Amino acid sequence: MIYALAFGVAAIPAIPILFTIYSALSADPELWIRLYQTRLSVILPNTLKLALSVGILCLLFGVSSAWLVSRYKFFGKRLWEVLLILPFAIPGYIMAYAYASFFAPGGPAQSLWEKFFDLPMPSLYSFWGVSLVLSLVNYPYVYLLARASFLSSSQTYHDVAKSLGASAFRRFISIDLKLAYPSIVAGLLLALMEVMADFGTVALLRYPTFTEAIYRQITGRFDTMGGAALASVLLFLSFMLFNLEKHFRGKRSFEQVGVSFRPLEPKPLGPVGSIIINAGLLIFMLAAFFVPVGIILDMALEGIISKGWDNRLLKFALNSLLVSALGASFATLLVFVPAYLSARHPNLVSKLIYYLSSLGYSLPGPVVAVGLLLVSTTYLNWLYGSLMLLILAYVVRFMPISLQSQHSAIVSLSPSLEQASRTLGKGLWATFRNITIPNIKGGIIVGWIIVFVDCMKELPATMMLRPLGFDTLAIRVWVEASESLWEMASIPALMIVITGLIPLVIVMREFGRGKDVEVG
Repeated sequence: MIYALAFGVAAIPAIPILFTIYSALSADPELWIRLYQTRLSVILPNTLKLALSVGILCLLFGVSSAWLVSRYKFFGKRLWEVLLILPFAIPGYIMAYAYASFFAPGGPAQSLWEKFFDLPMPSLYSFWGVSLVLSLVNYPYVYLLARASFLSSSQTYHDVAKSLGASAFRRFISIDLKLAYPSIVAGLLLALMEVMADFGTVALLRYPTFTEAIYRQITGRFDTMGGAALASVLLFLSFMLFNLEKHFRGKRSFEQVGVSFRPLEPKPLGPVGSIIINAGLLIFMLAAFFVPVGIILDMALEGIISKGWDNRLLKFALNSLLVSALGASFATLLVFVPAYLSARHPNLVSKLIYYLSSLGYSLPGPVVAVGLLLVSTTYLNWLYGSLMLLILAYVVRFMPISLQSQHSAIVSLSPSLEQASRTLGKGLWATFRNITIPNIKGGIIVGWIIVFVDCMKELPATMMLRPLGFDTLAIRVWVEASESLWEMASIPALMIVITGLIPLVIVMREFGRGKDVEVG
C-alpha cells in the first residue's frame, strides 16, 4: 500500500515528461527540419553560449567570495558571509527589469555615462547584459557550496604542505580546490539549471533561448507539437545537468571529516587588507543586490506619491498567496511517503521512487507547462485553463524541494523512537502522527516556506497555465515591465523581493548556528 502511494507520487512529474517526449518523437520530420531552420539553429548555440558565460562568471564570483570569507579573518567578515546570499531573494526577471529601467534611454545611467564618456553606452539588451544579470542572481549556489566545502577542509593539510615548502597558491590549487571541486561543480550545475529554466530575464532583455522560443511557439503560433519538440531538447539538456549534479553532490563525502580533522584557522588580515576586501565586496554587493533593490524601492515610492496606491495590487497579491499556498501545501503532503521510504527503507525501489519524485527540479517552467498542456488537452479537457492545472505545475516543479527537506529531517530522527512506539502496540499511522511528524515538523515547515516563495516567483508556467484573467504579482511585473511601465511594475516586484527574503532568514539562522546549508 505504502509503495503504491509512493509510486503514485513519483508518477506526477513523470507523466508530463513522458507526454513531452512522446509528442516530440511522434512529430513530423518536416516539423523538426522547419524548427531547426527557424529556431534551433539560433537558440541552441545561444543557450549553450549563455550557459558557458554564466558558468564562468558564477565560478569567479562564487569561489572568490567563498574563499575570502572562509580563509581570512577581517573586520565585517560575519556580515559579508550573510549578505553574499541576498541575491537569492531577487528573481532574474526582477533584476533585469530594475537594470533595464536604470539603463533606459534618458535614464540615470545614460546621464552619468554621457557626463564622463564620449562614446555610445554599452547596451544591457545584449549577450553580456543577460550573462551578467543571470550570474549575479545565480552565483550564490556556487558560493554556498564552495564556502561549506572550504570550511570543512582540515588545517592539518595546510600545515603539512607549508612545512614541505608549498606556496600559498600551490596550497590553494592542490588542497583547497582539489577537496572542494565536487561541491563547486555541484553548485555550478545548479546555477546552470536555473539558467536553462530562466524565461523572464532572457525575454525582457530580448535574448532568444529555449524557454522564450517555447513560450512563443505555444502562445504566439498555437503550435503545441512544435513547443513539445523544443521542450524535449531543453529537457535533454536539463537532465544531463540534473544527473551530473547528483553525481558530484554524492562525491561531497570526499571532504575530510575524520578524527584527525582540525578546523581551518582563518588568516588574520591587517587594516589595509581589511579595507581592500571590504571595498571589493561592497562594490560587488552594490551591483548584485543594493542597487537593483534601491532602484525598485525608489520607483515604488515615486509611483505611490505621484499616482497613489493601485487597489488591484491587493487582488494580485491575494491570487499569488492563494496559488502559492495551495502549491506548497500539496507538494508538502505528497512527498512525505517517498521521503519516509527513502530514509527508512533505502533499497533499489525506494531509491527509484525518490529519483523519479525529484525529477521535477530539473524541469524548466515552460517544459512543465507544455507537458501538462498536452495531457490536459488530450485526455483531461476539464482541467485545461483551471486553477488546478496551475497548482499541479507548481507541485511538479517544486515538489523536490519539500522532498529533500523532509528526507533530511527524517534521516536525522533516530529510528529507535519509532521502534519504541511500535513495540508499545501503536500502529504505523499512529506512530507517524504521534512520533515522526512532531519530530520532523521543522523540516516540513522549512520545505513548505521555500516552495511557497518559489511558487510566488514562478513566471513562465504561471503565464502559460493560469486561468483567463487570473493575474499574480509575477505576471503583473512581467506585463508592466514588458511595456516599459517601470513604476507600475515596481510595487509588485518589491513585494516579491520581500517575500523572497523569508527563506534567506532561515538560511541566515543556519549560518548563525555554524551549519552547512543545503541548496537546490
